[in-house]
Amino acid sequence: MNICLDLHDFSIVNNRLDLLLRLKSHFPDFRVSLFTVPIDEPQDWGSYQIRKDLLQEVKKHLDWMQIIPHGLLHGGSELKNTEYYYFKNTFLSMVKWAFERDGLPYVKGFCAPHWSWNDGVVRALDEEGWWGAVDGDKIMPTTKRFYRYTHLLNEPFWESKLDTLKLHGHVYGTKNDIGRCLQNLLKLPLDTHWQFATELLEEK
Repeated sequence: MNICLDLHDFSIVNNRLDLLLRLKSHFPDFRVSLFTVPIDEPQDWGSYQIRKDLLQEVKKHLDWMQIIPHGLLHGGSELKNTEYYYFKNTFLSMVKWAFERDGLPYVKGFCAPHWSWNDGVVRALDEEGWWGAVDGDKIMPTTKRFYRYTHLLNEPFWESKLDTLKLHGHVYGTKNDIGRCLQNLLKLPLDTHWQFATELLEEK
């Protein structure tokens, strides 16, 4: 069985690395594609205070983690009305800067927070050679190359007859987050062949 697991809302501070390491220990071939928010909201308490330490810990595991940009600050309407030239010439540059500041390698894919983007954003991504992630459950503007999931983590995906499953969930805070759905993932065979999102892109 071929599986791609994508998780949204990963960041250096909000990483659930404990659960990802548990999956890596259980499945020797485990890989995960992490749609990553590059800028954590500054806080004077909690895990933000050890962000540099967390960044170093994340970097130890990049051989089985794929980092993909997921907005900039993950604002709900961050890209809903973003104009083409601003996204292409300013927004994407800020995204690149944020990852490069942390020395965090990323692939040229993009998912808008809350799946909210427009034709101008899609046009800019196509022109820059970036692929986009689109919601598996609704019609939305789509880049020339795109990633679309087949199942949510809180669905009985293990009963599917498909040869390749593209599983979608979140790092935390939703009904399909990795904490709530960990037992679903552990139902998969130990010899599951894990793939990154970039290995399963589609084209228009």
